[in-house]
Amino acid sequence: MNIKEIQTSLGPSLIQTGEHVWELDLSNLRIFFGLSILSRSLAEEIGNQLHLVPGDVSFLYKINPNINHELIDMHIHHVQVYSKAGVLSEWILFRSQFEDDLRIVLGTFQRQSIARKLHPEFYGEDGRSNPSIALLFPFYEMDKETVVNYQILLERVPSNVNSGDFFLRITIDSAEGSSLNLANILHERVDEIGRRTYIAGLSKISESLTNSILSAAQKGETFFEEENRHFSKVFEQIEKTPFGRLTHINFYWEDQFRQLLISSSPENTLPLMKKLILILEDTDIANIIKDGNTILAKLGRAEVYVDLSRLDRVLNFSFNKKRTQIDSSFYLKRMSLLEQIADGKNHKLDFNGIHLFLIHHITSEIISLIETFRRLKAKTVDVAFVKYGGNIPPIYLDVLLDIPTEQFFMAGLEFKLTKNNKPYYGVSPLYSDFGKYKKFKEKLEESKFGFYDAMRYLATFLFFQKLFHLKNPSDKILLIEDGGYIAPILNQRCLEQKSLLEFCEEFWIDCPSEYQSISLFHFVSERLIGTIEHTRNGYDRLVKVGGNENKLALPAFTIAISGEKTKEESKEVAFSILNAVENTLHGLGKVLSKRKIILLGSHGNIGSFLHKYLIDGRLHDSNKKVTCVDLKIAANESYIYKNFQQINPEEWYGSDMVIGVTGDSVIKRDQFEDWIINGNKVQLFLVSGSTKTVEFADFNDWMNSLNGSENPMIQNIPVKLEIERILDPQTQMDLGGKYIFKFLNHGTEQEKTIFLLSDGSPINFLFFGVPTESMDPIISQLTTASLGMVNLFRSQKLPRPKLYAVDHTINQWGEPL
Repeated sequence: MNIKEIQTSLGPSLIQTGEHVWELDLSNLRIFFGLSILSRSLAEEIGNQLHLVPGDVSFLYKINPNINHELIDMHIHHVQVYSKAGVLSEWILFRSQFEDDLRIVLGTFQRQSIARKLHPEFYGEDGRSNPSIALLFPFYEMDKETVVNYQILLERVPSNVNSGDFFLRITIDSAEGSSLNLANILHERVDEIGRRTYIAGLSKISESLTNSILSAAQKGETFFEEENRHFSKVFEQIEKTPFGRLTHINFYWEDQFRQLLISSSPENTLPLMKKLILILEDTDIANIIKDGNTILAKLGRAEVYVDLSRLDRVLNFSFNKKRTQIDSSFYLKRMSLLEQIADGKNHKLDFNGIHLFLIHHITSEIISLIETFRRLKAKTVDVAFVKYGGNIPPIYLDVLLDIPTEQFFMAGLEFKLTKNNKPYYGVSPLYSDFGKYKKFKEKLEESKFGFYDAMRYLATFLFFQKLFHLKNPSDKILLIEDGGYIAPILNQRCLEQKSLLEFCEEFWIDCPSEYQSISLFHFVSERLIGTIEHTRNGYDRLVKVGGNENKLALPAFTIAISGEKTKEESKEVAFSILNAVENTLHGLGKVLSKRKIILLGSHGNIGSFLHKYLIDGRLHDSNKKVTCVDLKIAANESYIYKNFQQINPEEWYGSDMVIGVTGDSVIKRDQFEDWIINGNKVQLFLVSGSTKTVEFADFNDWMNSLNGSENPMIQNIPVKLEIERILDPQTQMDLGGKYIFKFLNHGTEQEKTIFLLSDGSPINFLFFGVPTESMDPIISQLTTASLGMVNLFRSQKLPRPKLYAVDHTINQWGEPL
């Protein structure tokens, strides 16, 4: 390898030390603070004089030692500004541009290679043999897109008052008819302005990031993530550089650096951060990083590795050692059963040449499943990720976005709020590039759908985009989903003999002209092998479509009611729900053990274990009564009811938590109104443990209606509704919605609050879901059922279009029992 060296605008050279690795030694780089403030102050005074003074612009500005103490240390105490009348006559048109240009002029102090020419003594040079050279900035040549017609000369001039002191003279001169006698001024043109993009407010940005990192380090953490939010100053400035629009900036450190942060004052660590942000200003450095290289920046007290990840959307700074980069194999090794299947142990099946479309949650277990698909030679994998709320671990996105885009595409939703605090879901920017589907994205944004509808539209849209790309008759696809977003409606519309065009119009899909005259079933059946379903909700939807005859348009396998799924997984799901509830309540200063609970779906797979765990230990000895509601209950008795309408009103009024695992919206508006007006408790916590957001859909719809009403009423009583977010006090994690009702009841002011935890989506997915050890056999079963269907298709033994359940009509490999 030929060693390459690039002279940077910062002064020190960028040296290639290995394949895709470059070094930059900034140990001795001088750091200046407040240059943006100084340039803004000078620009404001120029503007004032242009407005108030009829003659030339001329003033002497005293440098504030509290802001620009580095200039004071260099014995520079004043700035003299002069501009001949008329030079800045178009000021109102280019004021913002001028301030940027002035920032460039003063920013040369941060450019060691140029600053030493202006002020040689302070860079270790002899001022007698190397006299100060003025710097000429010909902005009229560089700002081609603006109306500027000026050049700026920056000089360092000895003070007439104090020997050894200096002032800066800034002369703004016309490009045409210049009054400067440049022939008699020792100067040098600065023509390389394009190599640097100045970041305004760099000191403030550095200070903010330093404080955030220090706060995380004091909590014992070794990672901090800065997210691109609306009106973010740091991202707004970085977007002007070659890095463009970033979604996140991540900082990683090890314990030694954490100790250094904690033991040092912010004044000592701030220069480190400013050096890092200065790196981003240099065009050559930025382009090296954009090309997939890592830069090792030596800052003196620390070394920092700088690189990009997630399709160049995330900028990473790793202090003192490279950030840990793992791939999907790391997660698969944690799932021994699934790994054996992925490696072809004890079977000879694969997905060779088959396209897979997956709808599932974004968890480490599903990353393992995607790796399994790839090892089993799937031609392509497309994923519509199910994500209700909470944060996606950055490492998950790092891993997924490193998968080659020719073989992998992913999309998902993000939780959003309207101006009126109505929750809805739109396309998330965190996944694969969604630019080619801009029309659909805008349509979904306009519709303000809740989770289920938004997810169904997104998944169906992407699935059909994939089908349209399967031009070769040999290209076949398998649909694997968690929740019945596509298969039930697809089977139903096929059985209804809908045309492809009709279906496409229903889901905002542009149907290619060559397919507009054919039936939906004809188009789909030529490409889709069949469907695999994971959940009970999806199973129930397919059962409903199939009717008594179990007649579908496409063969469907399901693991939803297998022995492993109904017994073992249900136990762990129940545990994870209660764990998530306790974590959330603790953030609110509450405990689960004192809650008066109504359990919807109490006799189901998950509900029965929830009831058992609540009674056997989660509730206090004095609080062992849980009101159970389930359609399986034969006869009502105290605390046990067949449906919610039959509950003893006193039990409802005395409840302060509802846990629902029915997959249906059981409690209606009237019952919520009754609790608010007549209930004995002042708070009610609503907890969903079922898939999607249907468990409290009626409450959500009611809140949207009430919030949009000019005169909100509950049982003919005027009410004031306030909507807030539930934020964890330590992590600031968003835990759901908080609805506060204020009203007069019989002349008494009352206030009731309903907490919709996780916004009505499954609360366990706010945290870790079900542990990997418990999910291993479940995901393995999902994989073997998928392999089995593909194998039966290849051997032309695919069964008739019906619903086939593992452990009931087929085994885990799809073979008939």
